[in-house]
Amino acid sequence: MMLSPLSPFYCAHCIQCRLPKTHCVCDKIEQIELPFRISLCCHSKEWQRNDNTGQWAVLSSKHIQRIRWHRKPELMSPSLSMTLEPEPGHYLLFPSDDAENIQNLFQKATQATHQSATKTLSLPIKQLWVIDGTWQEVQKILRQSPWLKALPKVHIQPAEGEVLESYFKLRRNQQGLCTLEAIEVAISYQVPLAAQTLKRNFHLFQNTLLDLLR
Repeated sequence: MMLSPLSPFYCAHCIQCRLPKTHCVCDKIEQIELPFRISLCCHSKEWQRNDNTGQWAVLSSKHIQRIRWHRKPELMSPSLSMTLEPEPGHYLLFPSDDAENIQNLFQKATQATHQSATKTLSLPIKQLWVIDGTWQEVQKILRQSPWLKALPKVHIQPAEGEVLESYFKLRRNQQGLCTLEAIEVAISYQVPLAAQTLKRNFHLFQNTLLDLLR
């Protein structure tokens, strides 16, 4: 809940990082370059939260955008050019039974490049869609969004013997990886240095918020 400026507990916040201006981290955020775009469909309950890690991802790269989800896609963003038919190269990051391991997708592209005469890498993913919300909110969004359901799905899968552990401490009911952590793992297979930068940004935001809560 946003406090009124007239409240004695109100303090000015940065409109970008949403932290108190005394703890603004905007000048510390490292920027990353990505070979494809990432679009976040954000649940309305997450839109203004300062612990929403999807917003942290947006502040980390010009290649990541966030869209406030509505069950009618034409109401989500006037500037969003979206069709209700799946477009080639558009994938949804979601752990379903029919999802392909995103690492395998990138490996196939690399192998095809080695076999090509031009040696030009053509990535299979042009735009990666990520649903931003709690697991319950994510399921609701997918259930009410036929255009999202129609997208081919990819998932992240740990290597044998590896466990994908979440370091998100700000929510007690966190299940699995948070949005930024999922993006970090997904891009690590193709741009590992960008993934490491994203991880540093994650800890920058979280540690600042944890300090404020102490």
